[in-house]
Amino acid sequence: MAFLSSLNIPLSGMTANRFRLDIITQNVSHADDVATRPEDVYKRQMVVFGEDRRFSDTLAKKMVEGEYIPDIFRYVQMQGVEAVQVVEDETPPEPVYSPDHPLADEYGYIYESNVDRAIEEIDALQASNSFNACKAMYEAMQAVIQASLNIGK
Repeated sequence: MAFLSSLNIPLSGMTANRFRLDIITQNVSHADDVATRPEDVYKRQMVVFGEDRRFSDTLAKKMVEGEYIPDIFRYVQMQGVEAVQVVEDETPPEPVYSPDHPLADEYGYIYESNVDRAIEEIDALQASNSFNACKAMYEAMQAVIQASLNIGK
């Protein structure tokens, strides 16, 4: 039943947002990291989402091959969203003058991570809201499917 594959959309959104929350947690845990050189300090990580295009790719391949598709729904697998990659924030680390710090360079500077806790908190709130929206959509779709199955009784 093709309509059951539509449950993959909110489930993939929930999975992607959970992964995003894991990356945000990692960022917050490294917010106080410092280093002697700017290249060595922890850089904020961000998740890039993308459309899971397995259905589109399969359909395009079959059409190029010239295959007649009498039942197009045989190939329908609505996948939803996926975390495509994790990228580093290119914002340069902040140099802080602290000549007494054990990691200070020859000029007395240490470099702090470019993680801003306020931004991470906002991102976590947004990811949490997206997760909850996907969960609500999943529960609504589940109720519709259950109601449609009860029609025949």
